[in-house]
Amino acid sequence: MSIKADRDQLLGHLDAVEIQKEIGEIDQRGDWETDEWKITGNIPAESPIPTEEAFENLKGNKNGFKKGTMSYRDEAAWVSFKISSPVRQTLWLTFSGGPDSVAYLDGNPIAPFRNALADQRFVSLPLVMNEGDQIVLLKMAGTEVSVQKEVKLQSPWNQWKDEQDWLSLAPGARLQLLADVTGPLAGLNSWGAAESLARKAAMAESNFTTTLVAKDLPKPRVTKVLHRGEYSEPTGDALSPGVLSVMGDLPEGAPRNRLGLAKWLTSRDHPVVARVLINQVWQRVFGVGLVRTPEDFGLQGQQPTHPELLDWLAIEFQESGWDLKHMIRLMMTSRSYKQDSAWRSELNDPENRLFARGPSYRLDAEVIRDMGLWAANIMDPHMGGEGVKPYQPGGMWQALAHPASNTKLYEADRSLRAYRRSLYVYWKRTSPHPMMTLFDAPSRETSCVRRSRTNTSLQSLGLFNESQRIEMARFLAERLLKERFRDRERIDYLFTLIASRPASSNELSACLELVDTMRKRYQAEPKDADSLLSFGQLENTSQLPKIEHAAWTQLTATVLASDASILLY
Repeated sequence: MSIKADRDQLLGHLDAVEIQKEIGEIDQRGDWETDEWKITGNIPAESPIPTEEAFENLKGNKNGFKKGTMSYRDEAAWVSFKISSPVRQTLWLTFSGGPDSVAYLDGNPIAPFRNALADQRFVSLPLVMNEGDQIVLLKMAGTEVSVQKEVKLQSPWNQWKDEQDWLSLAPGARLQLLADVTGPLAGLNSWGAAESLARKAAMAESNFTTTLVAKDLPKPRVTKVLHRGEYSEPTGDALSPGVLSVMGDLPEGAPRNRLGLAKWLTSRDHPVVARVLINQVWQRVFGVGLVRTPEDFGLQGQQPTHPELLDWLAIEFQESGWDLKHMIRLMMTSRSYKQDSAWRSELNDPENRLFARGPSYRLDAEVIRDMGLWAANIMDPHMGGEGVKPYQPGGMWQALAHPASNTKLYEADRSLRAYRRSLYVYWKRTSPHPMMTLFDAPSRETSCVRRSRTNTSLQSLGLFNESQRIEMARFLAERLLKERFRDRERIDYLFTLIASRPASSNELSACLELVDTMRKRYQAEPKDADSLLSFGQLENTSQLPKIEHAAWTQLTATVLASDASILLY
Protein backbone atom coordinates (compact mmCIF):
# COMPACT_ATOMS: atom_id res chain seq x y z
CA MET A 1 0.00 0.00 0.00
CA SER A 2 1.00 3.65 -0.30
CA ILE A 3 2.23 5.74 2.63
CA LYS A 4 -1.09 7.62 2.65
CA ALA A 5 -3.11 4.39 2.76
CA ASP A 6 -0.94 2.97 5.56
CA ARG A 7 -1.29 6.20 7.52
CA ASP A 8 -5.07 6.33 7.12
CA GLN A 9 -5.40 2.68 8.17
CA LEU A 10 -3.24 3.24 11.26
CA LEU A 11 -5.10 6.38 12.36
CA GLY A 12 -8.47 4.78 11.64
CA HIS A 13 -7.91 2.17 14.36
CA LEU A 14 -7.41 4.79 17.10
CA ASP A 15 -10.08 5.96 19.52
CA ALA A 16 -10.20 9.76 19.29
CA VAL A 17 -11.74 10.15 22.76
CA GLU A 18 -9.04 8.03 24.40
CA ILE A 19 -6.32 9.89 22.49
CA GLN A 20 -7.72 13.21 23.72
CA LYS A 21 -7.52 11.97 27.31
CA GLU A 22 -4.00 10.59 26.87
CA ILE A 23 -2.64 13.89 25.62
CA GLY A 24 -4.15 15.99 28.41
CA GLU A 25 -2.43 19.26 29.22
CA ILE A 26 0.59 20.19 27.12
CA ASP A 27 3.55 21.61 28.99
CA GLN A 28 6.41 23.46 27.30
CA ARG A 29 6.60 21.22 24.24
CA GLY A 30 7.00 23.40 21.18
CA ASP A 31 9.27 25.88 22.99
CA TRP A 32 12.97 26.02 22.11
CA GLU A 33 15.70 28.49 21.14
CA THR A 34 18.66 28.27 18.77
CA ASP A 35 21.96 30.15 18.75
CA GLU A 36 25.55 30.10 17.49
CA TRP A 37 24.69 29.25 13.88
CA LYS A 38 27.81 28.47 11.82
CA ILE A 39 28.49 27.13 8.32
CA THR A 40 31.46 25.99 6.23
CA GLY A 41 32.07 26.54 2.56
CA ASN A 42 31.77 23.68 0.08
CA ILE A 43 34.40 21.02 0.79
CA PRO A 44 35.00 17.52 -0.66
CA ALA A 45 32.20 15.19 0.41
CA GLU A 46 34.57 12.51 1.71
CA SER A 47 36.38 14.93 4.07
CA PRO A 48 36.14 14.29 7.85
CA ILE A 49 34.25 16.59 10.20
CA PRO A 50 35.84 20.03 9.72
CA THR A 51 37.66 21.85 12.51
CA GLU A 52 36.26 24.90 14.28
CA GLU A 53 38.41 27.21 12.11
CA ALA A 54 36.58 26.06 8.96
CA PHE A 55 33.25 27.49 10.16
CA GLU A 56 32.02 31.05 9.79
CA ASN A 57 29.08 32.75 11.48
CA LEU A 58 25.64 32.33 9.94
CA LYS A 59 22.45 34.29 10.54
CA GLY A 60 19.73 31.88 11.67
CA ASN A 61 16.63 31.99 13.86
CA LYS A 62 14.57 29.64 16.01
CA ASN A 63 13.10 27.89 12.98
CA GLY A 64 16.30 27.58 10.92
CA PHE A 65 17.78 29.46 7.97
CA LYS A 66 17.87 29.78 4.18
CA LYS A 67 21.02 30.86 2.40
CA GLY A 68 22.76 30.15 -0.89
CA THR A 69 22.61 27.09 -3.11
CA MET A 70 23.59 23.50 -2.40
CA SER A 71 26.78 22.10 -3.88
CA TYR A 72 26.87 19.13 -6.25
CA ARG A 73 27.26 15.44 -5.38
CA ASP A 74 31.03 15.44 -4.82
CA GLU A 75 30.95 18.29 -2.27
CA ALA A 76 29.27 19.03 1.06
CA ALA A 77 28.65 21.94 3.43
CA TRP A 78 28.59 21.58 7.23
CA VAL A 79 26.25 23.50 9.55
CA SER A 80 26.48 23.73 13.33
CA PHE A 81 24.12 25.35 15.86
CA LYS A 82 23.19 25.22 19.55
CA ILE A 83 19.62 24.40 20.54
CA SER A 84 18.15 24.97 23.99
CA SER A 85 15.03 23.13 25.15
CA PRO A 86 13.17 23.68 28.46
CA VAL A 87 11.85 20.08 28.45
CA ARG A 88 12.55 16.73 26.84
CA GLN A 89 10.77 16.83 23.49
CA THR A 90 10.95 15.79 19.84
CA LEU A 91 11.44 18.30 17.04
CA TRP A 92 11.26 17.49 13.33
CA LEU A 93 14.46 18.53 11.57
CA THR A 94 14.47 19.03 7.79
CA PHE A 95 17.61 20.13 5.94
CA SER A 96 18.91 20.24 2.37
CA GLY A 97 21.10 17.30 1.46
CA GLY A 98 21.63 14.30 -0.77
CA PRO A 99 21.77 10.60 0.21
CA ASP A 100 25.17 10.97 1.96
CA SER A 101 23.94 13.57 4.46
CA VAL A 102 24.41 12.97 8.20
CA ALA A 103 23.07 14.64 11.36
CA TYR A 104 24.83 14.61 14.74
CA LEU A 105 23.37 15.50 18.15
CA ASP A 106 26.08 16.25 20.74
CA GLY A 107 28.55 14.31 18.60
CA ASN A 108 26.36 11.23 18.23
CA PRO A 109 25.10 10.39 14.71
CA ILE A 110 21.34 10.22 14.32
CA ALA A 111 20.11 7.11 12.52
CA PRO A 112 19.70 8.10 8.84
CA PHE A 113 16.71 7.33 6.69
CA ARG A 114 17.56 3.94 5.18
CA ASN A 115 15.78 4.05 1.83
CA ALA A 116 17.18 7.31 0.47
CA LEU A 117 16.67 7.88 -3.24
CA ALA A 118 19.51 8.81 -5.59
CA ASP A 119 17.85 12.14 -6.40
CA GLN A 120 17.11 12.99 -2.75
CA ARG A 121 17.21 16.72 -2.08
CA PHE A 122 16.15 16.97 1.58
CA VAL A 123 16.55 14.94 4.76
CA SER A 124 13.74 14.91 7.33
CA LEU A 125 14.02 13.13 10.69
CA PRO A 126 12.93 13.38 14.34
CA LEU A 127 15.37 15.15 16.68
CA VAL A 128 14.95 13.88 20.27
CA MET A 129 15.97 16.76 22.56
CA ASN A 130 16.83 16.51 26.25
CA GLU A 131 16.32 19.40 28.63
CA GLY A 132 19.11 21.98 28.35
CA ASP A 133 21.65 22.92 25.66
CA GLN A 134 22.76 20.59 22.88
CA ILE A 135 24.84 20.98 19.72
CA VAL A 136 23.50 19.91 16.33
CA LEU A 137 25.97 19.27 13.49
CA LEU A 138 24.74 18.64 9.95
CA LYS A 139 26.61 17.34 6.93
CA MET A 140 24.62 18.72 3.98
CA ALA A 141 25.87 16.47 1.19
CA GLY A 142 25.59 17.70 -2.38
CA THR A 143 22.45 16.99 -4.34
CA GLU A 144 21.72 15.81 -7.89
CA VAL A 145 19.86 19.03 -8.66
CA SER A 146 20.44 22.53 -7.39
CA VAL A 147 18.35 23.46 -4.33
CA GLN A 148 18.56 26.17 -1.71
CA LYS A 149 20.58 25.55 1.44
CA GLU A 150 17.98 25.31 4.17
CA VAL A 151 17.52 24.04 7.71
CA LYS A 152 14.03 23.93 9.21
CA LEU A 153 12.95 23.05 12.76
CA GLN A 154 9.35 22.51 13.78
CA SER A 155 7.36 20.88 16.56
CA PRO A 156 4.28 18.73 15.91
CA TRP A 157 2.80 20.06 19.17
CA ASN A 158 2.47 23.65 17.97
CA GLN A 159 -0.57 22.71 15.89
CA TRP A 160 -2.09 20.92 18.89
CA LYS A 161 -1.79 24.08 20.99
CA ASP A 162 -3.82 25.92 18.33
CA GLU A 163 -6.50 23.26 17.78
CA GLN A 164 -6.74 21.25 21.03
CA ASP A 165 -8.83 18.69 19.10
CA TRP A 166 -7.47 15.39 17.75
CA LEU A 167 -9.85 15.02 14.80
CA SER A 168 -9.44 18.62 13.65
CA LEU A 169 -5.73 18.07 12.98
CA ALA A 170 -4.51 17.08 9.52
CA PRO A 171 -3.66 13.35 9.19
CA GLY A 172 0.04 14.13 8.80
CA ALA A 173 0.10 16.15 12.04
CA ARG A 174 -1.73 13.38 13.92
CA LEU A 175 0.80 10.83 12.68
CA GLN A 176 3.72 12.96 13.93
CA LEU A 177 2.11 13.34 17.39
CA LEU A 178 1.56 9.60 17.56
CA ALA A 179 5.19 8.97 16.50
CA ASP A 180 6.74 11.28 19.15
CA VAL A 181 8.95 9.09 21.37
CA THR A 182 8.93 11.78 24.07
CA GLY A 183 5.19 12.46 23.87
CA PRO A 184 2.26 11.16 25.92
CA LEU A 185 1.24 8.72 23.14
CA ALA A 186 4.58 6.85 23.06
CA GLY A 187 3.16 4.09 25.28
CA LEU A 188 0.51 3.05 22.74
CA ASN A 189 0.96 -0.24 20.87
CA SER A 190 0.82 1.63 17.56
CA TRP A 191 3.80 3.86 18.39
CA GLY A 192 6.43 1.74 16.61
CA ALA A 193 4.49 1.56 13.34
CA ALA A 194 3.69 5.27 13.58
CA GLU A 195 7.35 6.24 14.11
CA SER A 196 8.51 4.29 11.04
CA LEU A 197 5.66 5.58 8.90
CA ALA A 198 6.19 9.19 10.03
CA ARG A 199 9.84 9.04 8.92
CA LYS A 200 8.87 7.75 5.48
CA ALA A 201 6.10 10.32 5.10
CA ALA A 202 8.34 13.21 6.16
CA MET A 203 11.07 12.20 3.70
CA ALA A 204 8.58 11.80 0.87
CA GLU A 205 6.87 15.13 1.54
CA SER A 206 10.13 17.09 1.91
CA ASN A 207 11.30 15.79 -1.48
CA PHE A 208 8.06 16.48 -3.35
CA THR A 209 8.35 18.65 -6.44
CA THR A 210 5.63 21.30 -6.42
CA THR A 211 4.27 23.29 -9.32
CA LEU A 212 1.63 25.91 -9.94
CA VAL A 213 -1.62 24.70 -11.48
CA ALA A 214 -4.18 26.95 -13.17
CA LYS A 215 -7.81 26.39 -12.28
CA ASP A 216 -10.90 27.54 -14.17
CA LEU A 217 -13.29 29.96 -12.51
CA PRO A 218 -16.75 28.54 -11.70
CA LYS A 219 -18.15 31.03 -14.21
CA PRO A 220 -15.98 32.39 -17.06
CA ARG A 221 -15.36 36.12 -17.23
CA VAL A 222 -17.14 38.10 -19.92
CA THR A 223 -14.65 38.99 -22.67
CA LYS A 224 -15.41 41.86 -25.01
CA VAL A 225 -13.86 43.28 -28.17
CA LEU A 226 -11.35 46.03 -27.31
CA HIS A 227 -12.09 49.43 -28.81
CA ARG A 228 -9.25 50.16 -31.25
CA GLY A 229 -7.21 47.50 -29.45
CA GLU A 230 -7.02 49.46 -26.19
CA TYR A 231 -6.92 46.98 -23.30
CA SER A 232 -8.56 49.55 -21.02
CA GLU A 233 -11.60 49.92 -23.32
CA PRO A 234 -13.40 46.54 -23.57
CA THR A 235 -16.54 48.16 -24.96
CA GLY A 236 -17.30 45.97 -27.97
CA ASP A 237 -19.46 42.91 -28.38
CA ALA A 238 -19.12 40.02 -25.95
CA LEU A 239 -17.09 37.08 -27.26
CA SER A 240 -17.35 33.36 -26.63
CA PRO A 241 -14.61 30.70 -27.10
CA GLY A 242 -14.47 29.13 -30.54
CA VAL A 243 -12.20 27.69 -33.21
CA LEU A 244 -11.40 28.52 -36.83
CA SER A 245 -14.34 27.24 -38.84
CA VAL A 246 -12.13 26.55 -41.87
CA MET A 247 -10.51 23.76 -39.81
CA GLY A 248 -13.74 22.17 -38.65
CA ASP A 249 -15.91 22.48 -35.57
CA LEU A 250 -15.25 21.36 -32.03
CA PRO A 251 -15.85 17.62 -31.50
CA GLU A 252 -19.38 16.77 -30.47
CA GLY A 253 -19.87 17.25 -26.74
CA ALA A 254 -16.51 19.00 -26.25
CA PRO A 255 -16.65 21.92 -23.78
CA ARG A 256 -15.76 25.39 -25.00
CA ASN A 257 -12.61 25.69 -22.92
CA ARG A 258 -8.99 24.52 -23.02
CA LEU A 259 -10.02 20.88 -22.80
CA GLY A 260 -12.27 21.35 -25.82
CA LEU A 261 -9.43 23.07 -27.67
CA ALA A 262 -7.10 20.14 -26.91
CA LYS A 263 -9.70 17.64 -28.15
CA TRP A 264 -10.19 19.69 -31.32
CA LEU A 265 -6.43 19.87 -31.99
CA THR A 266 -6.01 16.10 -31.56
CA SER A 267 -9.17 15.14 -33.40
CA ARG A 268 -8.73 12.75 -36.35
CA ASP A 269 -10.63 15.28 -38.45
CA HIS A 270 -8.20 18.14 -37.79
CA PRO A 271 -6.36 18.77 -41.08
CA VAL A 272 -3.15 20.35 -39.79
CA VAL A 273 -1.83 19.37 -36.35
CA ALA A 274 -0.67 15.80 -37.06
CA ARG A 275 0.86 16.88 -40.38
CA VAL A 276 2.74 19.80 -38.82
CA LEU A 277 4.12 17.63 -36.02
CA ILE A 278 5.16 14.77 -38.27
CA ASN A 279 6.79 17.22 -40.68
CA GLN A 280 8.88 18.50 -37.76
CA VAL A 281 9.91 14.93 -36.90
CA TRP A 282 10.83 14.24 -40.53
CA GLN A 283 12.88 17.44 -40.58
CA ARG A 284 14.69 16.37 -37.41
CA VAL A 285 15.59 13.00 -38.96
CA PHE A 286 16.26 13.92 -42.60
CA GLY A 287 17.49 17.50 -42.18
CA VAL A 288 14.63 19.02 -44.20
CA GLY A 289 10.88 18.53 -43.98
CA LEU A 290 8.45 17.12 -46.51
CA VAL A 291 7.13 20.68 -46.41
CA ARG A 292 10.19 22.91 -46.82
CA THR A 293 8.51 25.79 -44.96
CA PRO A 294 7.73 24.22 -41.56
CA GLU A 295 6.88 27.65 -40.19
CA ASP A 296 4.13 28.17 -42.76
CA PHE A 297 1.58 25.51 -43.75
CA GLY A 298 -0.65 28.19 -45.26
CA LEU A 299 -1.08 29.53 -48.77
CA GLN A 300 2.31 31.25 -48.75
CA GLY A 301 4.16 28.10 -47.73
CA GLN A 302 5.60 25.51 -50.09
CA GLN A 303 3.61 22.45 -51.12
CA PRO A 304 4.79 19.10 -49.70
CA THR A 305 7.24 17.25 -51.92
CA HIS A 306 5.48 13.97 -51.09
CA PRO A 307 1.87 14.80 -50.10
CA GLU A 308 0.68 11.18 -49.96
CA LEU A 309 3.58 10.22 -47.69
CA LEU A 310 2.82 13.17 -45.40
CA ASP A 311 -0.83 12.09 -45.17
CA TRP A 312 0.12 8.47 -44.45
CA LEU A 313 2.62 9.45 -41.74
CA ALA A 314 0.08 11.78 -40.10
CA ILE A 315 -2.53 9.01 -39.95
CA GLU A 316 0.03 6.50 -38.66
CA PHE A 317 1.02 9.03 -36.00
CA GLN A 318 -2.58 9.38 -34.85
CA GLU A 319 -3.32 5.64 -34.93
CA SER A 320 -0.18 4.87 -32.92
CA GLY A 321 -1.50 7.03 -30.08
CA TRP A 322 0.74 9.99 -31.01
CA ASP A 323 3.78 7.80 -30.30
CA LEU A 324 6.88 9.81 -31.27
CA LYS A 325 9.28 6.96 -30.52
CA HIS A 326 7.37 4.71 -32.93
CA MET A 327 7.49 7.33 -35.70
CA ILE A 328 11.21 8.04 -35.25
CA ARG A 329 11.99 4.32 -35.35
CA LEU A 330 9.83 3.97 -38.47
CA MET A 331 11.72 6.74 -40.27
CA MET A 332 15.21 5.68 -39.20
CA THR A 333 14.66 2.06 -40.27
CA SER A 334 13.24 3.07 -43.66
CA ARG A 335 15.11 2.50 -46.91
CA SER A 336 15.04 6.24 -47.56
CA TYR A 337 17.03 6.98 -44.41
CA LYS A 338 19.48 4.07 -44.84
CA GLN A 339 20.49 5.11 -48.38
CA ASP A 340 24.01 6.24 -49.20
CA SER A 341 24.20 10.04 -49.07
CA ALA A 342 26.76 10.23 -51.90
CA TRP A 343 25.98 12.51 -54.84
CA ARG A 344 24.12 10.84 -57.72
CA SER A 345 25.07 12.49 -60.99
CA GLU A 346 22.23 10.83 -62.96
CA LEU A 347 19.62 12.76 -60.95
CA ASN A 348 18.78 16.41 -61.53
CA ASP A 349 18.01 16.92 -57.83
CA PRO A 350 20.67 19.09 -56.15
CA GLU A 351 18.47 19.78 -53.08
CA ASN A 352 17.51 16.10 -52.68
CA ARG A 353 13.81 16.93 -52.85
CA LEU A 354 13.13 13.41 -54.11
CA PHE A 355 14.98 11.83 -51.16
CA ALA A 356 16.75 9.62 -53.68
CA ARG A 357 19.88 9.67 -51.50
CA GLY A 358 20.36 9.56 -47.75
CA PRO A 359 20.34 12.66 -45.54
CA SER A 360 23.52 14.70 -45.15
CA TYR A 361 23.78 17.73 -42.87
CA ARG A 362 25.76 19.17 -39.98
CA LEU A 363 24.48 18.19 -36.55
CA ASP A 364 22.98 20.75 -34.19
CA ALA A 365 25.12 22.42 -31.54
CA GLU A 366 23.58 20.47 -28.67
CA VAL A 367 24.05 17.12 -30.44
CA ILE A 368 27.72 17.83 -31.19
CA ARG A 369 28.44 18.57 -27.52
CA ASP A 370 26.34 15.72 -26.12
CA MET A 371 27.86 13.16 -28.45
CA GLY A 372 31.37 14.15 -27.35
CA LEU A 373 30.44 13.91 -23.66
CA TRP A 374 28.80 10.52 -24.21
CA ALA A 375 31.68 9.05 -26.22
CA ALA A 376 34.15 10.23 -23.56
CA ASN A 377 32.09 8.62 -20.78
CA ILE A 378 31.88 11.88 -18.81
CA MET A 379 28.25 12.82 -19.45
CA ASP A 380 26.15 13.28 -16.33
CA PRO A 381 22.83 11.64 -17.33
CA HIS A 382 20.76 13.05 -14.47
CA MET A 383 17.50 14.66 -15.58
CA GLY A 384 15.83 17.83 -14.33
CA GLY A 385 17.04 20.74 -12.23
CA GLU A 386 18.27 24.22 -12.98
CA GLY A 387 20.68 25.31 -15.70
CA VAL A 388 24.37 24.41 -15.58
CA LYS A 389 27.32 26.58 -16.55
CA PRO A 390 30.16 24.88 -18.42
CA TYR A 391 33.38 26.65 -19.41
CA GLN A 392 33.16 29.86 -21.41
CA PRO A 393 35.62 32.73 -22.03
CA GLY A 394 35.79 35.29 -19.24
CA GLY A 395 34.13 38.70 -19.44
CA MET A 396 31.41 37.85 -21.97
CA TRP A 397 28.52 38.47 -19.59
CA GLN A 398 30.15 41.51 -18.04
CA ALA A 399 30.64 43.18 -21.42
CA LEU A 400 26.91 43.09 -22.18
CA ALA A 401 25.38 43.42 -18.71
CA HIS A 402 23.87 46.45 -17.02
CA PRO A 403 26.06 47.55 -14.06
CA ALA A 404 23.27 46.61 -11.63
CA SER A 405 22.55 43.23 -13.27
CA ASN A 406 22.67 40.12 -11.09
CA THR A 407 24.04 38.11 -14.03
CA LYS A 408 27.02 40.20 -15.04
CA LEU A 409 29.54 37.70 -13.65
CA TYR A 410 29.74 34.18 -15.09
CA GLU A 411 30.88 31.53 -12.62
CA ALA A 412 31.43 28.19 -14.32
CA ASP A 413 30.29 25.13 -12.37
CA ARG A 414 33.28 23.44 -10.78
CA SER A 415 31.73 20.02 -10.42
CA LEU A 416 30.33 17.13 -12.45
CA ARG A 417 27.15 19.06 -13.17
CA ALA A 418 29.10 21.00 -15.84
CA TYR A 419 29.01 17.79 -17.90
CA ARG A 420 25.25 17.40 -18.10
CA ARG A 421 23.38 17.35 -21.41
CA SER A 422 23.27 20.58 -23.40
CA LEU A 423 19.55 20.81 -22.73
CA TYR A 424 20.52 22.06 -19.26
CA VAL A 425 23.14 24.65 -20.28
CA TYR A 426 22.21 27.98 -18.68
CA TRP A 427 20.86 30.35 -21.30
CA LYS A 428 21.35 34.10 -20.87
CA ARG A 429 19.20 35.74 -23.53
CA THR A 430 21.64 38.58 -24.30
CA SER A 431 24.71 36.33 -24.18
CA PRO A 432 24.05 32.63 -24.91
CA HIS A 433 26.83 30.10 -24.49
CA PRO A 434 29.39 30.78 -27.27
CA MET A 435 29.76 27.13 -28.34
CA MET A 436 26.00 26.97 -28.84
CA THR A 437 25.72 30.13 -30.96
CA LEU A 438 28.90 29.21 -32.86
CA PHE A 439 27.00 26.23 -34.26
CA ASP A 440 23.83 28.21 -35.02
CA ALA A 441 21.74 27.47 -31.93
CA PRO A 442 18.88 30.03 -31.95
CA SER A 443 18.86 32.87 -29.43
CA ARG A 444 15.44 31.77 -28.09
CA GLU A 445 14.18 35.35 -28.25
CA THR A 446 11.63 34.18 -30.81
CA SER A 447 10.26 30.81 -31.85
CA CYS A 448 12.51 28.93 -34.28
CA VAL A 449 11.20 25.92 -36.21
CA ARG A 450 14.09 25.71 -38.68
CA ARG A 451 17.73 26.39 -37.87
CA SER A 452 20.29 27.77 -40.25
CA ARG A 453 23.47 25.76 -40.77
CA THR A 454 26.77 27.50 -41.44
CA ASN A 455 30.33 26.24 -41.85
CA THR A 456 33.08 28.63 -40.72
CA SER A 457 36.75 28.50 -39.77
CA LEU A 458 35.86 29.68 -36.28
CA GLN A 459 33.87 26.49 -35.74
CA SER A 460 36.98 24.41 -36.38
CA LEU A 461 38.99 26.55 -33.96
CA GLY A 462 36.31 26.08 -31.31
CA LEU A 463 36.20 22.31 -31.78
CA PHE A 464 39.98 22.05 -31.39
CA ASN A 465 40.54 24.52 -28.56
CA GLU A 466 37.43 24.89 -26.39
CA SER A 467 38.17 23.70 -22.84
CA GLN A 468 35.49 21.04 -22.59
CA ARG A 469 36.37 19.65 -26.03
CA ILE A 470 39.93 19.05 -24.81
CA GLU A 471 38.58 17.22 -21.77
CA MET A 472 36.33 15.13 -24.01
CA ALA A 473 39.35 14.19 -26.13
CA ARG A 474 41.41 13.24 -23.06
CA PHE A 475 38.76 10.98 -21.57
CA LEU A 476 37.88 9.47 -24.95
CA ALA A 477 41.56 8.62 -25.43
CA GLU A 478 41.60 7.03 -21.97
CA ARG A 479 38.57 4.94 -22.92
CA LEU A 480 40.22 3.70 -26.13
CA LEU A 481 43.46 2.79 -24.34
CA LYS A 482 41.66 0.88 -21.60
CA GLU A 483 39.06 -0.94 -23.71
CA ARG A 484 41.14 -1.89 -26.79
CA PHE A 485 44.74 -3.11 -27.00
CA ARG A 486 45.90 -2.63 -30.62
CA ASP A 487 46.12 0.64 -32.51
CA ARG A 488 43.93 -0.50 -35.40
CA GLU A 489 41.28 -1.81 -32.99
CA ARG A 490 41.31 1.48 -31.10
CA ILE A 491 40.82 3.52 -34.25
CA ASP A 492 37.95 1.31 -35.42
CA TYR A 493 36.41 1.59 -31.96
CA LEU A 494 36.78 5.38 -32.06
CA PHE A 495 34.87 5.65 -35.34
CA THR A 496 32.27 3.15 -34.13
CA LEU A 497 31.58 5.31 -31.07
CA ILE A 498 31.23 8.60 -32.93
CA ALA A 499 30.07 7.55 -36.41
CA SER A 500 28.54 4.08 -35.86
CA ARG A 501 30.92 2.52 -38.39
CA PRO A 502 34.54 1.34 -38.52
CA ALA A 503 37.20 3.58 -40.01
CA SER A 504 37.76 3.50 -43.76
CA SER A 505 41.18 2.50 -45.09
CA ASN A 506 42.14 6.14 -45.73
CA GLU A 507 40.96 7.19 -42.27
CA LEU A 508 42.84 4.31 -40.67
CA SER A 509 46.09 5.23 -42.43
CA ALA A 510 45.77 8.92 -41.53
CA CYS A 511 45.03 8.14 -37.88
CA LEU A 512 47.94 5.71 -37.53
CA GLU A 513 50.28 8.31 -39.04
CA LEU A 514 48.98 11.03 -36.68
CA VAL A 515 49.38 8.85 -33.58
CA ASP A 516 52.94 7.96 -34.57
CA THR A 517 53.78 11.64 -35.17
CA MET A 518 52.32 12.65 -31.79
CA ARG A 519 54.25 9.92 -29.97
CA LYS A 520 57.51 11.26 -31.36
CA ARG A 521 56.56 14.82 -30.48
CA TYR A 522 55.71 14.07 -26.85
CA GLN A 523 58.73 11.82 -26.41
CA ALA A 524 60.81 14.85 -27.37
CA GLU A 525 58.73 17.26 -25.22
CA PRO A 526 57.26 15.33 -22.25
CA LYS A 527 56.29 18.60 -20.52
CA ASP A 528 53.82 19.26 -23.33
CA ALA A 529 52.20 15.91 -22.58
CA ASP A 530 51.89 16.83 -18.90
CA SER A 531 50.33 20.17 -19.84
CA LEU A 532 47.77 18.57 -22.15
CA LEU A 533 46.75 15.85 -19.68
CA SER A 534 46.38 18.27 -16.76
CA PHE A 535 44.11 20.68 -18.63
CA GLY A 536 40.63 21.28 -17.21
CA GLN A 537 38.98 20.73 -13.85
CA LEU A 538 38.71 16.92 -14.14
CA GLU A 539 41.86 15.42 -12.67
CA ASN A 540 43.80 12.85 -14.67
CA THR A 541 43.74 9.70 -12.52
CA SER A 542 44.13 7.11 -15.28
CA GLN A 543 47.74 5.99 -14.49
CA LEU A 544 48.24 5.44 -18.24
CA PRO A 545 51.65 6.12 -19.84
CA LYS A 546 51.63 9.89 -20.38
CA ILE A 547 53.25 9.87 -23.82
CA GLU A 548 50.74 7.33 -25.15
CA HIS A 549 47.79 9.06 -23.48
CA ALA A 550 48.75 12.47 -24.88
CA ALA A 551 49.29 11.10 -28.40
CA TRP A 552 45.86 9.47 -28.44
CA THR A 553 44.31 12.62 -26.96
CA GLN A 554 45.55 14.56 -29.99
CA LEU A 555 44.05 11.93 -32.29
CA THR A 556 40.66 11.92 -30.55
CA ALA A 557 40.60 15.73 -30.54
CA THR A 558 41.22 15.69 -34.29
CA VAL A 559 38.53 13.10 -35.02
CA LEU A 560 36.03 14.88 -32.72
CA ALA A 561 36.56 18.00 -34.84
CA SER A 562 36.20 16.15 -38.17
CA ASP A 563 33.22 15.55 -40.44
CA ALA A 564 32.86 12.06 -38.97
CA SER A 565 31.78 13.64 -35.68
CA ILE A 566 29.81 16.71 -36.69
CA LEU A 567 28.06 15.58 -39.88
CA LEU A 568 25.30 13.09 -40.56
CA TYR A 569 26.13 11.56 -43.93
